[in-house]
Parts: sequence; C-alpha cells; structure tokens
Amino acid sequence: MFAEERQNRIIELVNRNGKAAVQEMSESLGVSLVTIRRDLERLEEQGLLYRTHGGALSLELGGRETAHERSFSEKEEAFADEKVRIAEAAAAMVKEGDSLLFTPGTTNMMLVNRLRGIEGLSIVTNATNIASSAADVKEWNVILTGGRIRPQSSALVGPLAEDSLDKLRADRLFLGIDGLDIKSGLTTPSLEEASVNRKMIALAKQVVVVTDHSKFGKTAFSRIADLSAVDVLITDSGIPDEYADYIRKETDIRLVLV
Repeated sequence: MFAEERQNRIIELVNRNGKAAVQEMSESLGVSLVTIRRDLERLEEQGLLYRTHGGALSLELGGRETAHERSFSEKEEAFADEKVRIAEAAAAMVKEGDSLLFTPGTTNMMLVNRLRGIEGLSIVTNATNIASSAADVKEWNVILTGGRIRPQSSALVGPLAEDSLDKLRADRLFLGIDGLDIKSGLTTPSLEEASVNRKMIALAKQVVVVTDHSKFGKTAFSRIADLSAVDVLITDSGIPDEYADYIRKETDIRLVLV
C-alpha cells in the first residue's frame, strides 16, 4: 500500500468514528506504530486531523475539545494518582526559605499542600484557591497578585496581575500547562493566563513544569513558551516514548519520571 493510499484510509477511519487509536490503525492497515505516528504528523500538518496522545481526532471532534476548557473539578479527578506522585516529587525540590511562584492548576494545589512543614517560604501565585489554601500557614509569606478572576481556573489575569509581579523575583516557578508539543511548545486555553505565565517565567531562576502524561502531544489555544524555557519537567511514567526520547536527547531539560 502506498503512503498516500494509507493516509487516505487513516482519514476515513478517523472521520468515520470521530477518533482512532494508533494501535487500532496499525492493526487495521498492517503497518508499524512508528509509521502510523509519522502519517498522523503529516496529516495534522496538512490540516486534516488533530493528533492526540495515543491517536487522532477528527477535525469536528478535535475542534470541540480544543474549544472546551475543563473545570477545576474535572481536572482534579483526571489522573489523580499520577498528580499526587508528581506533586510529591516537586515538593522534594523545595527547601526552607525558598521563594516560589505557582500558576493555577490541580497539581500545584496538591503541591502547595505538601509543602506544609517547610518554614520560611515565600509563595506568590495568581490562583485564588492556592493562595487561600496556603494562607493559614503562619510560617509562610503568601502573596496573591491582583487582577480579574477567571472562574474556570480561579486565576487572576490581566494588567493588574502582571503589574503586581514586576518587583518580584523567585527561586523557582512551578508551571502547570494544558498542552505540551514539540513544535507548539507549552500551551493553555486562555490568552490572558498565558501572558501571566510568560511574566512568571521571566521572573524565575528555575522553571519547573508539572504535568501528567495526558498533556503530551496536545496543543491548547494560547501559546505560553517554547520548550527551551523549561529547566525541569516532572511527569508520570505514562509519557509517550517519543517525547521522553526527544527531551533527553534534544533538550537540556531535566526529565523526572514518577
């Protein structure tokens, strides 16, 4: 079967069901998983489908998923065990007296709660729920940015949020994301949150991305930064092999798998 014919068959399969798994397409077409992944990459470049972790979505279904931003409670329930392990690994990086930046997110909420007992921390965040959770620790200096609240993520955004960060510096940023792609970099659904995230990246000595494996190969609406902005990436062992290999061989990112 020629490549063009095979790719046409892939498009038919994805469009018929709305989505298809790499394994399913490999078995149906009698080719390797690597070949299918290369075909999906080419088809996505041509604007004929959306690639996802483990498969592909039709343009119609993929467009709906890209447009839909899950609520905090929906995110909290997804991959909860993996997020606990990621939060514990991130907490092990923190020492007494550190100054830390936190973006909104369920993993960062878990992380902050695991830092209790470490004295002298300065915690800066634009997430109202994270600030509220940290505020009762008397040994901490907790700073919440100004800005307009986005109910979807409890994030404070806009010029007030960004301006309130101007005079701050931090040892480390813990950055939550909605998508991580080799070409697109780090992404999130909100333009305003992406802008605040970029500001935080510029203020931190070290950028630590905390994310579960489901975010790899996905691209949300708003671009935060290239992968080159990341110093440490903490994720679970479900990370796709091609991403783990790329990060280890082609970047300076320290990859931590839990």
